[in-house]
Amino acid sequence: MKKIIFLAMLAVSSITLTSCINDDDGYYDYVPDIVNVGEINYDGVSFPLRNAVVADIEQADGGYYYSVELSTNPVPKNGKLNGSYLYLEVYQRDDLKFNGTYVTESNERGLDYIEYYENPIMQDYVPVLNSGSFALLDSDFSSGSINLTNYSDPYGRSLLSSNFALRVVNGKMLTGDFDGLFEFIQLYNKSAKGEVSAKSASTNRVKSGVRRPSARK
Repeated sequence: MKKIIFLAMLAVSSITLTSCINDDDGYYDYVPDIVNVGEINYDGVSFPLRNAVVADIEQADGGYYYSVELSTNPVPKNGKLNGSYLYLEVYQRDDLKFNGTYVTESNERGLDYIEYYENPIMQDYVPVLNSGSFALLDSDFSSGSINLTNYSDPYGRSLLSSNFALRVVNGKMLTGDFDGLFEFIQLYNKSAKGEVSAKSASTNRVKSGVRRPSARK
């Protein structure tokens, strides 16, 4: 009798378990969490990169300007940001799309502006000049490149992969990478995310070299 009761309980448990792991199509769709990963390195000091914000901040000079922010922690509107904060402005021709490698002195995909801070004080999402424990301003960099790739994971989530190498005037390198979810502020370029177009222009442009206000509101 006890054996019959046990087998009945086992059958009920099996039915319950099956209903938990099966959906209408016969499978349970498990969607894993995404953990942003990345690191930035300069002169033997490293910080993790866990947050990214990209914005198309201006349409000018026959193309689009984007701001790219990579940081250890979410950027506060005001107050101290613990960890690292890298800010770049890149440019691309109107007939190019968001993915690609941006290089200083390029008229097609240009890297126009660079700032790097450690533990800065933020005001309206912008670092207070020379605040924090360490800072490299745009004039401290001589050259560099950053690759930005927007892609989707198997679950259709939009992700950003990036790596960069930025040379400082003293010969040292600021390097790093990032991969994960990111915030995209889309203001001007409605086709910003996509594959690179094959066609590109070659007209020279005037590089502003000016830190624009934050695209956040």
